[in-house]
Amino acid sequence: MDSDRLKDYARSLGLDCLGIASSELAIPTKEKKICPLAAGQGIDRYTPQTLLENCRAVIVVLFPYYVPTEVPSNLSMYTQSIDYHLIIQNYLKLLQYFMEQEYPQSNHYLCADTSPLCDRYLAHQAGLGFIGDNNCFIHPIYGSYCFIGSVLTTVPLVPDTPLTKECFHCGACHKNCPGSCFINSNYDYEYCKSYLTQKKGDLTPPEIAIIKKTPLIFGCDECQRVCPHNQYIPITPIPEFRKNRILQLQRMDLLSLTNNQFRRMYGNRAFAWRGKSILLRNLEYTDKKSKTP
Repeated sequence: MDSDRLKDYARSLGLDCLGIASSELAIPTKEKKICPLAAGQGIDRYTPQTLLENCRAVIVVLFPYYVPTEVPSNLSMYTQSIDYHLIIQNYLKLLQYFMEQEYPQSNHYLCADTSPLCDRYLAHQAGLGFIGDNNCFIHPIYGSYCFIGSVLTTVPLVPDTPLTKECFHCGACHKNCPGSCFINSNYDYEYCKSYLTQKKGDLTPPEIAIIKKTPLIFGCDECQRVCPHNQYIPITPIPEFRKNRILQLQRMDLLSLTNNQFRRMYGNRAFAWRGKSILLRNLEYTDKKSKTP
């Protein structure tokens, strides 16, 4: 079935990056590189039918979130707005409702970054971009500052064609990674600053040294910041990512809150899921006055 009406409807919502992937996916030869942190294991990453019986196609949507600012921030850009999971789910529900009106007998399953499926591979198969050397998914216009959401459907939509474009392989992400986690063209997440800022418990001196290399206390944008594919990209067309932004968290502000107050104030933010203590720990590490461990 033709997907043009669906794409027109998505554009009316401000979603101009929608593609269709086949529900019959081949496991890529570079499986570990493509999905090093996927929740699923092996074949589950590439089998939509485990989530939706009789799945016939996957509707894949990119959600650009880039918002430039000259104000210094200690939070990764992806955490500065309301939690992206909530924003993506709201839009996917609208797409699901549209499909149910168009195809009353259809069934659907929504995926917003928490399913076992390999989101980046689905987005590639849907013709929306390519996977860079920094393991980020890159769109030709919006760069890598994009979230990925999917709607599994029993409607047999015609798949789009994957792009042949690929990363510049310039090495900028490798050279600027605080943890040097790109080793021999592989990605070692245990040295990724974004991972370490979310890791529970006490960190080792080498891990602390990685966190101290940049001001961010949650996440890490370095490999995206230096990527040539992210130069001169437009601001996000999705208004939810432009509103209610938080750029800085301060130690005294967090210390003044009880855990319940923290959850009430920041519970709808992506940086809050690990709790207040992790943020305070990272603030201690990134404070210029803190001692080198």
